[in-house]
Amino acid sequence: MNTNWVRALRTAMVLAQLTAVTGLASAGELDLAFDPADFSPGTAITNPYWPLVAGTAFVYSAQSDEGCAVNRVRVTGDTKADFTGEYSSIVAWEVEDKEWLDPQCSGNYALMETTLDWFAQDNAGNVWYLGEDTTAFDHEDECPSAAGAWEAGKDGAVAGVVMLAAPRVGDSYRQEFFEGEAEDQAKILRVDAPVSIGIGDFAGCLKTKEWSALEHGAVEHKYYCPEGGGLMLVEELHGKTVRVELTGNTLPSGTFAEVGVCPH
Repeated sequence: MNTNWVRALRTAMVLAQLTAVTGLASAGELDLAFDPADFSPGTAITNPYWPLVAGTAFVYSAQSDEGCAVNRVRVTGDTKADFTGEYSSIVAWEVEDKEWLDPQCSGNYALMETTLDWFAQDNAGNVWYLGEDTTAFDHEDECPSAAGAWEAGKDGAVAGVVMLAAPRVGDSYRQEFFEGEAEDQAKILRVDAPVSIGIGDFAGCLKTKEWSALEHGAVEHKYYCPEGGGLMLVEELHGKTVRVELTGNTLPSGTFAEVGVCPH
């Protein structure tokens, strides 16, 4: 039997294909085994639900009781290739994620968090998450804070999948795991969801439910639209629903601090 086919069988893409043809597999919790042989170093992230093209940026805006928030996700074009253990051969793409908050919605935004995330796409099209280097400035007791930072292969942390190659309704999967710091999970709710936001209307979107075992009651619904080029909308459902919408690729008017300041 071809060993490459055996490895590919572990991926969600092939599982979905087998289900359609034979009915051997059913939707549910996926146990996606990480295998470095399933990766080709430097492979571009082209998954239509979460494409990460070097030089592109996504800007999201939201308004809540805390004020006006802006989040910019930027694909830097840099890579990380110094992972350890079974991840030592992986070359991951670096994504910069910055979050600002303006409590008065006056156009003066303070930097709340800055993060470098690392992603790699396997040969089947699944996008894996290999960790983050994060610094937050909104904690009273510990500031700046690196809570939530982790790297696959260190201290028991393991990579997870942030986007399946062939998502099916009912599929659930682990997005990351570093005990006590990063334990996000996701489940596919729809593959044909409509999305209507300020920049347009989109169809055929993937709707997920995403949550963390470390944040009781905090749930997000996320909408990924191939037509729009990725994540378009986040509904934060912890208490009053907050909509985080894609607004374009540039920051809105205002002043955005590049240096975080801890609370006094």
